[in-house]
Amino acid sequence: MLIRFLWHWLVLALGLYLITLVPLGISFDSREDLAWAALILILVNTIIKPILILISLPLVLLTLGLFLFIINAIILYTLPDFVHGFHVPSFTSAFFGSLLLSLITSCFTGYERRVSARRMDAGNNSGKVIDI
Repeated sequence: MLIRFLWHWLVLALGLYLITLVPLGISFDSREDLAWAALILILVNTIIKPILILISLPLVLLTLGLFLFIINAIILYTLPDFVHGFHVPSFTSAFFGSLLLSLITSCFTGYERRVSARRMDAGNNSGKVIDI
């Protein structure tokens, strides 16, 4: 579980770094600020995001889940309030940054799931086969 947490933290930090390379205006002052921003994002996505989804459930259902992009943008836009070395200039840049961050983290999360599925398949070779 600790390894998965560290993997998630590393992926989020890498994703935040990659969205600062895109000319959206999102920036950070030091590597420590980037690491803190990733840690805060993990905590907010774990604790506060489900509450926001529950509160806005009618909008999420009405928009067929597209309102989740707005929730992600709100979370990214408020991140500089908690990490002062991380800068998000506008809600528009937060929206497009959250889209890119979602794409980046989903690619790495998919890779992690494929690797863990291979480990489970390799561990289940007991030699007992029932063929019908």
